Amino acid sequence: MATADSDVDDTETQDPSLGRLCDDVLAMRAAYDDVAEQIEDAAYFEYEQGGLEHAVGLLTGLARFFEGLRNKNEEMSRDLAQVYLLIGQIYLYAGNFEESIAWINNSIVVDDMYPVAYHSLALAFRSIGDESMSIKSLEQEIRVAPGNYYTYLLLADLYEKIGDFARFEDVLRRLLERAPNNIQGLHKLIRRCERGAGGADVELLRRRLLENDSDLSRIEAVIRAYHMAQAGREQEAVEFLEAWGGEAPDVSINHLANAHFYGKMRLHSKKRRELSLFRIKNHAREDVMEIKINEFASVFGEEAAEKIRRSLRVAGMV
Repeated sequence: MATADSDVDDTETQDPSLGRLCDDVLAMRAAYDDVAEQIEDAAYFEYEQGGLEHAVGLLTGLARFFEGLRNKNEEMSRDLAQVYLLIGQIYLYAGNFEESIAWINNSIVVDDMYPVAYHSLALAFRSIGDESMSIKSLEQEIRVAPGNYYTYLLLADLYEKIGDFARFEDVLRRLLERAPNNIQGLHKLIRRCERGAGGADVELLRRRLLENDSDLSRIEAVIRAYHMAQAGREQEAVEFLEAWGGEAPDVSINHLANAHFYGKMRLHSKKRRELSLFRIKNHAREDVMEIKINEFASVFGEEAAEKIRRSLRVAGMV
């Protein structure tokens, strides 16, 4: 509320509404590209307030405006593609996958060189269980923009899921040609070889992976510790995670990794302590703990994850 000492009304300092932003574009008071980020934020805010239909309606109005422009230049066509994509992404976020696919395809028809559209399309197809179309979309994304390393990892997971291990390995090798020290790519290839498949030199790949020891994400740090333990360096793996965890005290997956390592070393009291810390950091919420256990499984495998679940049950922690 404005005070007597203030000449500025609070409404002037608030973020503009989606309706106001769209009106500014329709009245040509603002170029779409100049307010695109604000429109995206406002559209998601509208959705989160229960206004999915209202948000989509306003954005559809923008799309119809750009559709109706004659002699559209490249910028106007790109704006239209962006609006289509935003509608598709909101539907994806809302779990309306069929609508999402339709709008994202519209975006690609207008601009077939925008990699985000293919990535979003792949996520939508994956959500309805259409691995084939999801794979096709990711392969096209890589052709358009080969630099998104996460796309290679997602594509490899899909090939693995459908049992196409030749293409699974090919995707990882393509990734490692571009990023030779990509920890997640190296890990997936090593795990494949550890299961008795693939012709790569596991120890050579593992040495390459372990050379990475700085600026690691949570999952990369856990992967590195896993491979230290696989090389027979369990205690060193624990010490590495404890040092890394000191910089990220809220991370809990490292406690699962340490519990696994202590179990292998038969240090059961230390294993129980790590499981207890894991439970405390996740406020004993079973749903949250299961998410973290699934993340642990993506590195250590489902068999190791099931042992963790069993230990938590036996200790009465779940």
